[in-house]
Amino acid sequence: MRRWRKMTWVIVAWCVVMAIWIVAAIASADPSGQCARETYRGACEAGSTAGSGIAVVALWFIWFFGFLVLSLIWFMTRPKGRECPVCGETVKRGRTTCPGCRYDFAAAVDHEPPAPA
Repeated sequence: MRRWRKMTWVIVAWCVVMAIWIVAAIASADPSGQCARETYRGACEAGSTAGSGIAVVALWFIWFFGFLVLSLIWFMTRPKGRECPVCGETVKRGRTTCPGCRYDFAAAVDHEPPAPA
């Protein structure tokens, strides 16, 4: 079973936190309770609704640009190779044999049984 990298968990956590924040911002946009005592109630409700809409759009942009930055970090910190299943040494991309134990990755791919459907 493949494990997710730590940066993948950071991106997932970022998306969950931002989604909860945006849903909370949308849910709290109830202008009728805030504008009950105002003289110009219609204008107050319109302003409150517009302000909530602006806040949701601003949160969406923060979410998007944060996701973009975290994704770039994720791409830049990806592993530089693969782990040898025999000795555990990191083998650079493009090499077909492990320099430590001479494990042949190409031969292992040719002789592996097909994965069950």
